[in-house]
This record gives sequence, structure tokens and C-alpha cells, in this order.
Amino acid sequence: MTLKLNIVGRRRPGTTLTEHRYHIRQVHGAAVLRFIEAEPDNAPRRYVQNAVFDGQYRAAAPGSDPFALNRDFVTQIWCDDLAMLERSRRSAFYQEQLKEDEDRFVDQASVLFLPSREREIVARAAIPAGAVKLFTFTQRAPGAHPAEYASAWRQAAQAAGAAPLRHVQNDLMSPPGTVQFADAIDEFWLPDEASARALLASWSAVLTDALVRPGLASAASVVSLLAREDVVYPGAANLSRVGL
Repeated sequence: MTLKLNIVGRRRPGTTLTEHRYHIRQVHGAAVLRFIEAEPDNAPRRYVQNAVFDGQYRAAAPGSDPFALNRDFVTQIWCDDLAMLERSRRSAFYQEQLKEDEDRFVDQASVLFLPSREREIVARAAIPAGAVKLFTFTQRAPGAHPAEYASAWRQAAQAAGAAPLRHVQNDLMSPPGTVQFADAIDEFWLPDEASARALLASWSAVLTDALVRPGLASAASVVSLLAREDVVYPGAANLSRVGL
């Protein structure tokens, strides 16, 4: 499972958050599980939904930056590689049962597809019920050297502050020539909302010292999301958890 696709989006205009939450989990999520059962070679190796309930966004001219809008979800799909991801999206099941359904709950005009490879930084304990997940998305400043930015970001992980249950850093893999609205994604798992908000404050200070002050990123480029994770499909080794 070397590739993780992070789909960061908003609910479809004209729908309430309650309607969106029901559809993405009970309707679309159930269809993805059927896809996994019907076509295991083409379907996701792991499938996670993150329901966003708060966040800090960018200030930008209307229409210039999707991260200037609030986000409602981060869906994460694991697969072997980009070729498998493309094969999955071309499969009959996806084309006939999933693709059209996405229009029913997603604002397609502002959705972001961010392929990445993850590196686990901290793994201290099993994630308890009620845990809160903190995402931060950072963008390299124009003119900053990519290798210098990446090195400073990785080193920042050693000074994250209050110890999370788990911390993963994601190296973005956007195809050449695409507009990249994020260059790095951090994910932290915390036992509760208060802990997540405390870590957000300390991590924001770390990013300021590591990336903003040296000119590698601007303070306005950092986006944070607080979410609750739902592991819809944990992987073939744990099929009993989803009742398949």
C-alpha cells in the first residue's frame, strides 16, 4: 500500500451537513464496500472517511484557492500505485455505481485530489473511540527550494509538542504540471478534542519556526482541519470489522 489518495472536499451545494454525512457514509460508503467485495483486485486496499467539524482556512481571492473555502470531509483511499488507481476508476463498477453518485454529495468544483506516500512518525497506542484527528496542509513558498522545504518540514516533526497517539507525514505526489495547493500533509491522532486543539496550537508554532520564519512557507498558506475518523474498510486482514 504505497499510495494514499487524499480527497479533500465540501458537500454538494444545496445540501445540509446532516444530509451529506448520511450519504457519504451510509450510501456511498456502503457502495465502496460492495466494490471491494465484487472487485478486490481493482478496489481500494484500505478506505477511510474523516468527517471535518472545524478548521482554519486560507485567505485568498474568490475562486483562486480551494483551501480558502471550508472543508467537510477528507476521504483517504490506499492502493498499490497510480496505475492501480487509474484502473480502479476505469472499472465497470466504479463507472456504473460510484462515479455518478459522487455528484450527489460532493461539490465537484472545489474538490482536491492529493496523492501521497505516508511516513509514520509516531505510533504509541491503539486509537480509542472518540479520538480526534488533526490535519495540517502546508504549501511551499514561491521560490523556496523543494529539498530545503522538505528537510525543514521533516525535522519539524521532532518538535511537535504534546505527544499524539499517532503522527503520519504525507509526501505529496502530484503529477508534473498540476497546480499544487499543498506540498505536505501532517495527520495527528489525539484522544479528545481538547488535546487536538492544544496540539494544533503547539504545531502551528513549530511550523512558524521551521517554515514560515525562514521563508519556506507563508503563515497564510497553512490549513488545519479537525475531524473524526471512520475506518470504513481497514484492509483485508481485518474484514470482520466491517462485516464482510
